[in-house]
Amino acid sequence: MNTKRAIVNLKFKSSLSVEKINEVSKERKILLRNTKGLISVFCYTNEETKTIGGTFIFESIQLAHQYLGQFLTEGIGPKYGVIPMTLKIDIGNLREEIKGKNVQQSNIRE
Repeated sequence: MNTKRAIVNLKFKSSLSVEKINEVSKERKILLRNTKGLISVFCYTNEETKTIGGTFIFESIQLAHQYLGQFLTEGIGPKYGVIPMTLKIDIGNLREEIKGKNVQQSNIRE
């Protein structure tokens, strides 16, 4: 079994309002924390392009694929109001991590 960490990037446009997306995201937080093999998630929005997304780090590519299967088949995508033709998914093995040394502090909300 391949034990390299994997990265998944999901990006899409939604039929839901930002407020509704935030509500759905809050409800999903506990489920995401309990997702098998999930190391971390970075959620983001781009107001210019009206896109929403997430970058997920998993323990392995197999566990990343398992999550994507659930996202697409268990109704999680529809809960976010994903407009199908806008959904973009990139997945791959992590090769290297470079940490910046000139960072003051994080202002990302948990």
